Amino acid sequence: MTRASAGTDAMTDHASELLSVAETARLLRRSTEQVRRYLREGSLPGRRLGGQWFIHHADAEAFLRHRPDGSDFLRGLASSTQNPLSDVIAIGGSGGGRIADGRAAYFRGLARDAHRE
Repeated sequence: MTRASAGTDAMTDHASELLSVAETARLLRRSTEQVRRYLREGSLPGRRLGGQWFIHHADAEAFLRHRPDGSDFLRGLASSTQNPLSDVIAIGGSGGGRIADGRAAYFRGLARDAHRE
């Protein structure tokens, strides 16, 4: 093997370690836009070459192994005794919405509040 061909083989081996955004997206089962977002945020290491992003295969594999899958969030919801929507429905300190009570209950509450003032 000549010195020139040895250098070419080394470059080919090195290039095969680098993945394009599309290849990384397939590996991570994400969209190319999501992969670009990971790269911009710095959560997935990569480098820009000629205006294109490239990711080392080992970095993509490590990201895949350590990527949060949302299970922590779901576990927190399952163990919570509070209704996760109560804060959203009770906007403005209204004490919670009783949507199921219907329109009549809403108007009774308005009348009750008007008599207090």
